[in-house]
Amino acid sequence: MAVNELSFAQSAAFLTDLYEQATGQKSTIAVVDSGSFTTVAQMVLKTGYDTVISSISQVLSRTIFSVRPYTGKFKGIFVDSERWGNITRKINFVDGDIENDDREPLTDGASVDPWIINKPKVLQTNFYGLTKYQRHITIFRDQLDVAFSSPSEFSRFISGVMQNVMDQLEQIKEAEARNCIINFIAGKAAGDTGNVINVLEEYYNETGVTLTPATMYSDTNYIPFMKWLYSYINGLTQKLAERTIKYHINVTGKELHRHTPARDLKAYMSARAMNAIDSIGLPSIFGADRLKMIDFEPVVFWQNIDDAEKIVATPTVLLSDGTLEKKTSTTVENIIGVLFDRDALGITRKSEWMMSSGMNPRGGYENIFYHFSMAMWNDFTENGIVLVADTFE
Repeated sequence: MAVNELSFAQSAAFLTDLYEQATGQKSTIAVVDSGSFTTVAQMVLKTGYDTVISSISQVLSRTIFSVRPYTGKFKGIFVDSERWGNITRKINFVDGDIENDDREPLTDGASVDPWIINKPKVLQTNFYGLTKYQRHITIFRDQLDVAFSSPSEFSRFISGVMQNVMDQLEQIKEAEARNCIINFIAGKAAGDTGNVINVLEEYYNETGVTLTPATMYSDTNYIPFMKWLYSYINGLTQKLAERTIKYHINVTGKELHRHTPARDLKAYMSARAMNAIDSIGLPSIFGADRLKMIDFEPVVFWQNIDDAEKIVATPTVLLSDGTLEKKTSTTVENIIGVLFDRDALGITRKSEWMMSSGMNPRGGYENIFYHFSMAMWNDFTENGIVLVADTFE
């Protein structure tokens, strides 16, 4: 495992899997006669293909170039290299014990020693490793002339090719961020279970009403439940702002006191839950004055677009002795959202560059290569809470 080691990991296969799940190419998480009256795009070609790409027809008539810019999600967890390097250490400061006041009692003939040593207590955590991948595209000089009616149309085709590459790279960045969040959620479930909160159980404890994932969105239940959820999440943000040893993993003997004010809190919530809140006329859950500074983003799906509120992962987590452990397959279902400190997780693009090979004079083409090195990190000693809506006994 190159991540958490002083080496590099090739991540193409890994990112491809996430990319395919996110785009619906894999329908399972890591399984009327309208057609007669609708014009539907098809791959079957009723004339000849070009001889190079073998999927563009020879010129027939007007050409439509189907491409548009794509903007990736989770931009709030990308940080610059000033905050993150190839090898990073974090110095954490541990609270000392409170002492009795030595000014009393004072005894005749005795002295009060002002030179007793009390060293500062610190905990150093370290982050290692980068992951790498590349993408490249071939651009032909003139072999595609037969497929286009003019230099202008050929130029539009090349522009479309490059825009498509940019869109894919943008979505790969999104897949990186999605994995970073997935590992954090799965790591909480596998190694910090006290900070995974079942909101349906909390709702029952406060109201005596039993809900299930299937009934919480029913017409009868979802208005009172969503009002309660709004209040409950507001209360959690207030608790996170208090300086405590809760809401994060502590290393034995070096417990850390953390606090996360609203300006440093990020909240990624299930879009389904947020849509339900909007539909009953409540203000946006993070629209109140106290919460308006929070980096909030609705999440349409966490891992697989066909199973929106579920993740399956093998997370690496921090143990109470300060070492790491790779957990076995961990499933978290019915995810409502995750609240976390801005320092709890993130991604830095350490190196990002592109270069052309130059024109191949014999073949009449050139290749453009894009290379990426990035650091993806979780810090379980920082505050974080996962909200789920599970059945309970």
